[in-house]
Amino acid sequence: MSKYQSEVKIIPASQYQVWNRISDLSQFQTMKDNMSPEMKESLKAKIAEQGGGKVTLSDLSFTRDTALFKVNGMQIGLGIVDREEPMKCVKFQSDQSPVDVTLWVQLLPKTPYETRCRVTVEVDIPFFLKPMVGKKLDGVADQLAEMLTKIPY
Repeated sequence: MSKYQSEVKIIPASQYQVWNRISDLSQFQTMKDNMSPEMKESLKAKIAEQGGGKVTLSDLSFTRDTALFKVNGMQIGLGIVDREEPMKCVKFQSDQSPVDVTLWVQLLPKTPYETRCRVTVEVDIPFFLKPMVGKKLDGVADQLAEMLTKIPY
């Protein structure tokens, strides 16, 4: 297993607000449904750019405990497997994925209106794929943590 950990990021919202958003993935479906077509295209372009023009993301859908999406046409699922109370950590695990992925989002209050966040990603990359994929995953935890700072809470 390869482990990637983000720097600590500050989210401009209370720990309660952040916890409520990330521990119920169905709220992301509402955000997606209310997003303007221009914003959707902008996000797709940014994902493609960060993937070197080789990454496409489509067919996002969310329930309370799962997120389903396609990356380059391949269906991938991510589900919540643990919600550590009180509002400290949400643990996700891949489903329908070619490799096992576990992701933790750890939360700690900084002030009543700011939350410290750290994302840890653990990926079971087969030995023969590690030279090709390993370096591409170096920044994934930081990118996920940065994304969490930009979500409206």
